Amino acid sequence: MTWYMNVAQFATDPFGAKRPRDQEGENGAVSYDGEPMNGHSAYPLDGASSQLGLPSFARQDSHLSAPAWAPSAADRIYQAFDVSQPVDQPQDLRGRAKQVARLLSGVIHRRNHGIVSGPRGSGKTSLVRVFGQYADREGIVVLYAACDGGTTFGELLRGYLEQIPPSSVDPDEVELFDQRVLSFGLESSPHQATSIFAQIKYSQVVIVLDEFDRVFDPVLQAKVASLLKLISDARLPVRFVLVGGNNAFLDVVREHPSLMRHVTRVSTAPLAREAVFELLDSCADRCGMQFSAAGRELLDEVACGSPYHARLFGMHAALAALRGGDIEISQQAVAEGLYESFEEWSSLNGEDSATFHAICSGARGDPAPFVELAGRIATATDDEQLVDRPAPDPQAVEAAFGSAIDRSAEPIAFRDATAPQYLIALHHLSRLSSREQKGTVRA
Repeated sequence: MTWYMNVAQFATDPFGAKRPRDQEGENGAVSYDGEPMNGHSAYPLDGASSQLGLPSFARQDSHLSAPAWAPSAADRIYQAFDVSQPVDQPQDLRGRAKQVARLLSGVIHRRNHGIVSGPRGSGKTSLVRVFGQYADREGIVVLYAACDGGTTFGELLRGYLEQIPPSSVDPDEVELFDQRVLSFGLESSPHQATSIFAQIKYSQVVIVLDEFDRVFDPVLQAKVASLLKLISDARLPVRFVLVGGNNAFLDVVREHPSLMRHVTRVSTAPLAREAVFELLDSCADRCGMQFSAAGRELLDEVACGSPYHARLFGMHAALAALRGGDIEISQQAVAEGLYESFEEWSSLNGEDSATFHAICSGARGDPAPFVELAGRIATATDDEQLVDRPAPDPQAVEAAFGSAIDRSAEPIAFRDATAPQYLIALHHLSRLSSREQKGTVRA
């Protein structure tokens, strides 16, 4: 039994074994596994792209349209950058080999619980998905769900208990196990959950609690910490992997400091420059495009090591290059992509967008210190305390950012955790506009 799904394979390979080859037969016919399809173009005619004024990859000498299921040029870009879904293939997880190995070693071999923490968009869910694939290959039962801020301990655990396969339990105890699971209710305790887990005999079980940072209830946090401690003390074949923000580790061990010796901690620090370049090049290659050196550098500066932002900004940059009929994604295309990304984000965050425009225009003073602060927040790791580092005056920060920052957070944080990169993007666009007027923008 496994928590991950293989539906992504269809998204990345819709043709399956019938992917078109770059081999043309007579009259421009394309071969599918050696079988010609006379009259069809090597690439699909892109009606939607034509209506939008986008260039098409279709052959202009074709007189028939391709099969309706063939992806358009824009579709190939969307699939290549795949912004909406976490990575679940090991070869697509860039710059995280050490973290995956550490989590596997700690959870699978040392039998520790795992805590994966880091800022939003840093690839935490992707990391645990790849971890889950490796664990599944080892025959381990991996159960997965995302936390909800309003859930109770009983509701949270009941969903996992119901997924444990009967084969994990002694055949003579299956009926008793089912009865205990059915009786596990809203008011059930960590001790009751432990007694149910104790019936697991023939499987190793890993339970992934994603988005643990959405749990603000200190009672629920305390109960989860108690459960982890009870499981470790009883040496049960069950481990939890908690996935959350930079404070996830502290939220758990605060209740039981002794848990520290039973936990493997993994942090998704910002990707290194080389890893960001590899990620961008891999995505571009999948859709038959490539980044210019200046384009890659600009994306790396703005993404601040975030895989999510690198993919999102890179996708919009590729679409901008496509509109211009280019296969090279230049710095100009990246700038257009940053603009489109900001406008997309702005449609959902109008108030913060207006604040960022005011900052970058200089209406609230020199923007440089505020943009630099945003960069530090975007790249902060678990062990960094922003309040201990030089920063603009707190009153100046509050006056400049207004409701865009979370005043209750410690250290300082944005209300929208993905926002810092958008402020940095807008600031770069302002600088590029100035440089363009001076004729110093590179391709």
